Amino acid sequence: MKNNKTRINITVDTALLNKAKTKLDLFGGKLSTLFNAYLRDFVDTMDKEYSAGQKEMKQKIKELEERIDRLEKGKK
Repeated sequence: MKNNKTRINITVDTALLNKAKTKLDLFGGKLSTLFNAYLRDFVDTMDKEYSAGQKEMKQKIKELEERIDRLEKGKK
């Protein structure tokens, strides 16, 4: 069975990392667990915002199409 994890190299602020290490006991002491939690939250939030933004954009496009139809009918 293939491992579905990817090893990455990142650069972080040293002071923040040291502060995070003192709080990692809440997450079992693993920085990767904390990072995965933040990454999951980021993706979930972006998905929600994209969905809401997509609905708004569709509504605006529909309104513009209706305006164009009215203008085209007015010219005939």
